[in-house]
Amino acid sequence: MSEAEDPPWSVAWTGEQAFRVQPSADFPGKLELDQKQARGVGQPIFAAVHVTRQRRGMVDLLCHVCGEPTAPGDRYIFPTASGGLVTLHDGSQQYGCNVPPMHRACAERARAACPHLSRLAEKPLSCGDDEGRLIERTDVTPGLEAIAAQLPKDAPVVLSCYRLYGDALTRSVLEARAEWEAAARERRGMRP
Repeated sequence: MSEAEDPPWSVAWTGEQAFRVQPSADFPGKLELDQKQARGVGQPIFAAVHVTRQRRGMVDLLCHVCGEPTAPGDRYIFPTASGGLVTLHDGSQQYGCNVPPMHRACAERARAACPHLSRLAEKPLSCGDDEGRLIERTDVTPGLEAIAAQLPKDAPVVLSCYRLYGDALTRSVLEARAEWEAAARERRGMRP
């Protein structure tokens, strides 16, 4: 089944392009951007993640592909395709990811169907028992610039969130990225 026939759960659809600001249940005392829920209405917008489903996926550790809960032994990410290193106040760095985790089977399905992931030829990486620490984002994330211009100016609004992972998973991500980059260099060197 292709991505166009079965888009990931967290993808936004053209029929969902209405937004509102509401009190946040996940980040007490803050406001959050909420997006209309009408999954399957219109056409999928593969370049746009649904704001509310992204947050639900991150908060509740729901699968990015199918929307069902992930378990510690079946929670995967693509460390090169998503996330990055976050510099902490002490100068150290930890891996932060803004894409909800996936079940192993869903990650393999995504890798086969997603044009971006299939070009990277990246293997999914297990998160193990590390759930990460949930961090809200009130800065304007790519794709939300026009919406952000209409938000209240007197209070920060949570637009998205990410998980900041511990030292062991950060090391695993760095190792996986180094392996992927070495393999990519080797593939390029093999071409005429």
